[in-house]
Amino acid sequence: MEISQRGRRTTEERLCRNNIIPTLKDAVPGDLSLVFPHRIMVDIKEMLLALDKVTPGIASDETLLYGVEVKFYSNKVVVNSDFETSVLGLRAIGDGASVTRGLQQASANGISVARSILSKLI
Repeated sequence: MEISQRGRRTTEERLCRNNIIPTLKDAVPGDLSLVFPHRIMVDIKEMLLALDKVTPGIASDETLLYGVEVKFYSNKVVVNSDFETSVLGLRAIGDGASVTRGLQQASANGISVARSILSKLI
């Protein structure tokens, strides 16, 4: 993935027009700003500019940086209405069950499951 001084995403077409050949043949062109927070991107650019003073050319528009692969999907544990899994005695709650996205929801989910467990004990 390229970190362009012009702020443009690397595409297959742009990569083919590049004057250098990527070293990682399986890497997919993309946009590192989708992987790293803005602050990290600014730090990377500053680092490249500093390195360019030591090794001229590093901060070239044609410099390629490789980043982690990001996939936007979520595995979901199958639970019943009491958050019981198919494993006897095992419950998945909160983010573990992919049902909450915040502290309030997770707290409410925990209370609900605790009540369910207590009702089965009584």
